Amino acid sequence: MGQGGYITLVNGTKYGWTKSYQHKYQMNSWSFPDKIPAGSSSTVYVEWNQGTFHHEVDDAGEATYTLHGTGGLNFQVQARAKNGFGLKVVLTGMETRHAPKGTTIDLGWNHDGYVTFVLAGKVDAFTVSGRPAGSWMQDNLGLLGDRTLRQICIPGSHDAGMSVLASGTGFAQECNTLTQSAPIGTQLTYGSRYFDVRPVISAGKFLTGHYSDVTQINSWQGGNGQSIASIVQEVNAFTADNKELVILRLSHDLNTDVGNTSYRPFTRSEWTDLINQLAGLNNLFFEPGNVPYDLSELRLSDLIGGHRAAVVVIVDPSSTIIPGRGGQGFYTKRRFPVFDQYSNSNDVDAMAKDQLEKLDKQRPNPDSPLFLLSWTLTQNATQASTCVLGTARSIRDLADIANPQLYSRLLAGCSAQCYPNILYMDYVQVPDVTAMAMAVNWLSLA
Repeated sequence: MGQGGYITLVNGTKYGWTKSYQHKYQMNSWSFPDKIPAGSSSTVYVEWNQGTFHHEVDDAGEATYTLHGTGGLNFQVQARAKNGFGLKVVLTGMETRHAPKGTTIDLGWNHDGYVTFVLAGKVDAFTVSGRPAGSWMQDNLGLLGDRTLRQICIPGSHDAGMSVLASGTGFAQECNTLTQSAPIGTQLTYGSRYFDVRPVISAGKFLTGHYSDVTQINSWQGGNGQSIASIVQEVNAFTADNKELVILRLSHDLNTDVGNTSYRPFTRSEWTDLINQLAGLNNLFFEPGNVPYDLSELRLSDLIGGHRAAVVVIVDPSSTIIPGRGGQGFYTKRRFPVFDQYSNSNDVDAMAKDQLEKLDKQRPNPDSPLFLLSWTLTQNATQASTCVLGTARSIRDLADIANPQLYSRLLAGCSAQCYPNILYMDYVQVPDVTAMAMAVNWLSLA
């Protein structure tokens, strides 16, 4: 017996993968499929040997895959235990834009959980997980530039400002308010490009927040995260070095300075003050002439071609107020319509079924309106109220269940005609989701 876990291999390339070599020493389970077709995923169970009379530091395994039709390009999955259990991928006979031949990609180890390896693209244009993703749009502008935003897939961050609990109500705890582990600036380096920003007023300042109206106790409960000022600073720092598209969607506005039972949406003057602060964002996309009313019909090169960055702010007020500065970097949700309906479930199978069925219904072709795949699990009332005791799952626990399933389930629910535009997640912690988005983008060429 020994520790076990899973590795998901995602073939987002144009080539089938054929296993050309496999070896193990003291591994209880190390059996990889002979073939992984293009546009598919395979999950493999791995188990180390921790039995009596065995030196577990000697546990090891290798599995080499060759990409069919590429003249022998290959990579190797490895298991090593000399410095603790770990899985890795070595680019033994291939390279990508940010990973030369021989690069080792450390996948880590997750006991009873999952690690992921994603390879997308084609010869001379591969994207691989575990590598920098700060410039992924510019890196792939040759492929994506002539596509409209409706025709591409990007990563997105749910409740993006909630990586810290700066302050909150009496029942607010990290386990029921935090939805991210890294600030928006770091999420940008992981490749996220669509950010759910929920502005609140607290102690007279604009912050992000995560609140719910708990009708059973006639009270709002929740907490505050990043400040709007810090988001402006981090986005500006990122776009100074990375000429990428950044989309901020403002919604769920709430003034929390008016009494716990009386929280309300922003007034027009409060919206004006918020937008004036956000006007400090550099590279705001000012609407030129002849732009379609629906911004999702713009090509990516219309926004970031010529090696320039573009920041688009979508304003979705809780009231009927329409803030100013329209067309000057700020646009109403009518200018950027997105199908966005979460499953409201804490069960991963129910959530995946709900989202993939909605995808199939809403996206019959690549020119259909934008579709946000809400790959998130939602705490029920008991979990939200008792997670602090350690007796129920936190938001992070639920994300740790949901996120690995994106890699094993998504491609099977997609085709060249039907695929999501935004991969929307809690706890965006690694660039893997960007490689997954590129796997979807390559699948759309099939």
